[in-house]
Amino acid sequence: MAIRNILVAAVAAILMTSGAKLQAESADGQVRAENFQIEEIVVTARKKVEDLQSVPIAIEALTREALEEKAIDTIRDVAKYSSSLIFEVGVLPNDTRPAIRGTNSSRGRPNVAVLVDGVDISSETMTTAGGGTFANLGLLDLERVEVVKGPQSATYGRSAFAGALNYITRRPDPDEGLSGYIEGEADEHGYIRGVVNGGMSIGASSAVALTLLSSDFDGYYKNPNTGGDLGGLEQQGMAVAFSYDDGGEFSAYLRTEYADESYTPRAVVGRSSLNNLSGPRDPFLLGSIAEGAMNLAIPGGSRGLPQATQQQCGAALPFSYLVGMPPACASMLVGDMSDADESDIDQSPNPATGEDFNGTEIENLRVSLELDWQVGALQILSLTGYTDHSSRVEEDFDLTNFDLQSLGPRSANFNPLYTFADVTAFPPNLTPLGNNPLAAQTQFGVNINSDTSFDYTQFSHELRVLGETEKLEWMVDILFWSEDLDTLQNQMWWARETMDVDYWNSLLSRQVDPTCTLPGQVRSCQFFSGVETEMVPLRIDLTRDTEHLSAAASFGYHFTESLRGTIEGRYLDESIVYTGVPLDVFINGFLKIPYFDLATFSSVPALQKEVVQETAFVPRASLDWQVSDQLFVYASAGKGFKPGGIATTDANGDIRTGHYKPEILWAYEAGFKTNFLDNRLRFNGAVFLNDYQDQQIPIFVRDSVGVTKVSVTNAGNSEIIGFELEALYRPTINWTLLLAWTHAETELESFNISDLGAPSVYDKVQSGNVLGDFSGKQFTNTPEDVLVFAVRFDAELRSGMSYFAELGGNYQSKRFLDQGNLSYLDEVTILEMSAGITSDNWRVTTYVDNLTDEDKVQSGLGNVSFGFMPIGQVAPFRANLTLPTPRTFGVRARYMF
Repeated sequence: MAIRNILVAAVAAILMTSGAKLQAESADGQVRAENFQIEEIVVTARKKVEDLQSVPIAIEALTREALEEKAIDTIRDVAKYSSSLIFEVGVLPNDTRPAIRGTNSSRGRPNVAVLVDGVDISSETMTTAGGGTFANLGLLDLERVEVVKGPQSATYGRSAFAGALNYITRRPDPDEGLSGYIEGEADEHGYIRGVVNGGMSIGASSAVALTLLSSDFDGYYKNPNTGGDLGGLEQQGMAVAFSYDDGGEFSAYLRTEYADESYTPRAVVGRSSLNNLSGPRDPFLLGSIAEGAMNLAIPGGSRGLPQATQQQCGAALPFSYLVGMPPACASMLVGDMSDADESDIDQSPNPATGEDFNGTEIENLRVSLELDWQVGALQILSLTGYTDHSSRVEEDFDLTNFDLQSLGPRSANFNPLYTFADVTAFPPNLTPLGNNPLAAQTQFGVNINSDTSFDYTQFSHELRVLGETEKLEWMVDILFWSEDLDTLQNQMWWARETMDVDYWNSLLSRQVDPTCTLPGQVRSCQFFSGVETEMVPLRIDLTRDTEHLSAAASFGYHFTESLRGTIEGRYLDESIVYTGVPLDVFINGFLKIPYFDLATFSSVPALQKEVVQETAFVPRASLDWQVSDQLFVYASAGKGFKPGGIATTDANGDIRTGHYKPEILWAYEAGFKTNFLDNRLRFNGAVFLNDYQDQQIPIFVRDSVGVTKVSVTNAGNSEIIGFELEALYRPTINWTLLLAWTHAETELESFNISDLGAPSVYDKVQSGNVLGDFSGKQFTNTPEDVLVFAVRFDAELRSGMSYFAELGGNYQSKRFLDQGNLSYLDEVTILEMSAGITSDNWRVTTYVDNLTDEDKVQSGLGNVSFGFMPIGQVAPFRANLTLPTPRTFGVRARYMF
């Protein structure tokens, strides 16, 4: 596959080159260009204006021209053109996980800060891992995007644990008078997008701009079970900006942005390690090993059974140890999971409508105000931000729509644990269970609908003072940041339609309700009345209120004209207040067991409150040397800090358990930046070592009724070591060549579940040892190598029009889906091609995304599945696989006035 893509890229490059030359020769026989050199890029990553090539930090920057040409406006878009930035979406759309240099965030706050005009909008969702729905919202009128690598907690304050993504919007310019553009885009799959922008000056010092956006798309895929669209969107947005600049002493920039977005459910395949189709010799209906899975021996055995050999497991029923039958084996996905297509989608419809669930609804308002004073030699900057966001996510969480198997009517009577009798034999206050003489022994499985609403309110204010003398540059900074997050979890669990609830109610009553009695031949229970069979919501309220206050200082001293040292640090104090209603969606929802607190003997679920208080000092130091006009070198060391918290992703509102500690990251880096051949060759590189302590990581735990779920703990020590190289070369006035490569080796140096408690079955199976020791394993969802490359031809005709053609691509090596490194997504190369022509007033660009129509899955996440659970206890391992974007041809046109 990789060889095929390389050949296609080579052929496309030859065709592009030939076509570009033919076009050039046909236009008056001459090709011209304005600038033979690589343009200088100005960045503000360190909160001051600097040349990209003289900043002692590794930074990738996308300019306004590139952003407009490629319509880049989300993190996902940026990641296509960055070798250091990876973007993953997990089990739900609000589970967003950007990562820089391999520092993947599997739990806790995202490791990458997202800032818009210097305002931190980073957040963390509550019911899934990741960064919140609005982390990947599209932005309008971008001037520049900066990918800042390495810990930047000292610079940005609260969430730049491993780096930052800094969006800088375009400010209205009074010198442009009345100006703007109208842009339209359409592709072959029905995507339509329109943007209207207009700006005007107000006097000599002020200007205002308005941008309106509308887009519509049905999606690339359909749900085979409903015929409904998957991955579609409807988007409406607007931005209003006002700028004022008196020419030296004072400037102001006010921006308001609003978005209203709707998304249909995503095109996700749930690939389980266990198939519910059982063989004819399986009286327990334990299922069978699914395609892409293996029956693996449980290290140390389980439930009194000794450890099996792999040969024994290969010929055995999966999970037979649950019924006391050797050998002790469990199913697990193993190998390449990247082969999936539309036919593998098995999302169930909403039983209330027969159609797909609603998907995701988002409404987002963001306001920022920057005030900048120049008072003598001092610059005083005030930066205020406000975000009001609401969203609701409704999707089929279990991703399954199959029928459970049955042994047929009356088969329950052969199970000695099943009891049946006449319902009329009981007093009204007692509930008879197993009263159906025709009951069938069936498999156990549940439907799960994720229906969760989020309301975020963020406010931040930063006051910064900068100054410099002949040799000293300095800055002091005070930041206040707060967020109120209200979450309403209405997740619904109910029995699959083909599950015989009489049979399972009888069996479950013995396990879940100690009040059950057996007068004569009839079982009755005081609390357990039977499992839920309808889609009935269980309201669980969760809140998280965060307040962050920090102060920072930075001092850069020029030892000579070319040698500079910088020290900076930030002291931060953060308070995180959690509240929750201690209900469990499985116990109190699906099993319908009334809430009862054994500690207080209360049957009323009182609101719980827990406070996590964190303080830390995060220093950073660097030394840089401008060796010559062509060579700049630097070295740095910095600390990243990510607060601890309480696990709220375990399907309940109980916040008294699940506490996890902060993460600490010490990052060491040395790099160089060069300009050779009269600034026609830019070659930058860096080596880095990240010492990662107490990484927040998911683990498998069993609840009080024996069902496996996911919680959070801290790994001991981890390490990331790697390098990155970037080369930008203009060999002639027309050609530009780009190659960027990031290599990051990740390792869990010490992570032993037995140090924390008893390892679960999956901890043992995935780690391959009885201790649940994952030491030596690589991080999940982290490719070791990422390459970004492009070949571009630009030319200008005598008529004044210019045109371009570009071939580019992104390569990622394989990345693992589970902590044991058993299952993975294969390496993949995605190519794209574009060409366009521009005059003074208009620009037309054609493009082909995924040029080779690569159909490998490029995004996935390990999880557990509840659609079929053997003996009602073990949730099989599952991979959530997001289907890729197919080859897409489109046209984008802009008229400028």
